[in-house]
Amino acid sequence: MGFAISDWVQGRTKDGELIQGFITSLNERQNIATVYVVQSDHDAAVGTTVAVLSSWLKEQPTLQVLDYEEPIMDFIELALATRDSEWFAELTERLHAIAEKQEQNADGSAPILHGRNRLGQFY
Repeated sequence: MGFAISDWVQGRTKDGELIQGFITSLNERQNIATVYVVQSDHDAAVGTTVAVLSSWLKEQPTLQVLDYEEPIMDFIELALATRDSEWFAELTERLHAIAEKQEQNADGSAPILHGRNRLGQFY
């Protein structure tokens, strides 16, 4: 699998540590990727870079945050706080499109994201 610099990946190091992070450099001749570790089962590895064989890595799955209501609500609050009316309008349109889509597909297949109030507290 071909990786690129800045791809988010997960895998194991030669010592068997589970890591998650992003690629900072690639050596395609030796099939080695240098990964900046943001999460690991070995706490000392977090915040460091490790060289890992590319075959020991897999791409980190991504979530399209602008496909769900809760993250958009957070961004709308940020747009209001920064007084960015153009971004606010764009996000509001996106929110309405998602609401319409949810009404059409009311089968409950959307993932459940934890709710938060304006103070950041979960309910």
